[in-house]
Amino acid sequence: MIACSEIRSRLALYIDRELTGAEALDFEAHLTECQACRGEYDDLRSTVDAVRAASPLYEVPERAWEAVHTIVQAWQHRQRQQRAAIAAAAAVLFAVIVTGWFWNRESEYEQFAAQAHRNYARAAFPLDVASGEPHVVSDWLQPRVPFRVTLPNYPEGGRKRYTLAGARLMQYHGEDVAFLAYEMDSKPISLLISSSSHITPSAGDSYSSGGLTFYFWSDQGLRIISWKDKGLTYAQVSDLDVKGAESCAICHGGESERRKFEGLGKRL
Repeated sequence: MIACSEIRSRLALYIDRELTGAEALDFEAHLTECQACRGEYDDLRSTVDAVRAASPLYEVPERAWEAVHTIVQAWQHRQRQQRAAIAAAAAVLFAVIVTGWFWNRESEYEQFAAQAHRNYARAAFPLDVASGEPHVVSDWLQPRVPFRVTLPNYPEGGRKRYTLAGARLMQYHGEDVAFLAYEMDSKPISLLISSSSHITPSAGDSYSSGGLTFYFWSDQGLRIISWKDKGLTYAQVSDLDVKGAESCAICHGGESERRKFEGLGKRL
């Protein structure tokens, strides 16, 4: 378990999104279990948010930008001369490293989503907004990720299969990722949503439906489905016995959206 002293010494790194995915998950698990460290985090987060939201105190003079630009250009010219001598060797080494990195990270985002789901399922994952009301969660998400929660319509007196729990904001390699938590038939389901162009579904077992391509992974009893739609990348995590097509209805309950997932009913 991470010591409190280590947690507090790295709070600034966590808030500035400089921790890796696995480190961030362990960090958050500690903050859930330790109220003292959580208080330190909340105080520092409030201060940082206030500073980031403040307007600049003054405008930088144009001549200052010109002076900096001149200095940077001179430095870049010297750097280009130095780099030319080692460019060919570096290119070969880079190709080798990138090839190995690509295969190692092919499913890293899906693994990150699976670990986040496990943390939430064992109550070691605090939500930034805890609400069963779609408009409350949607309003919280909008400034961070352009996504709205849409619950399916139920007949009067019908059984409600879906329960919304809330959402939180996570960081994956420095990129904002929204974590949406809900249940279907009392089974927890997680949905990660990112608007970053750097986060894309991994090339796993695939299936096409409604003009979209869905990728499937399994990890220690969990099913992960990832896909991309309208500039957003999704990763849904649930137990293997949860119907993937049905579990999408809480966020894509509208008629036009349901058509995209109809084909999944034949697969899942």
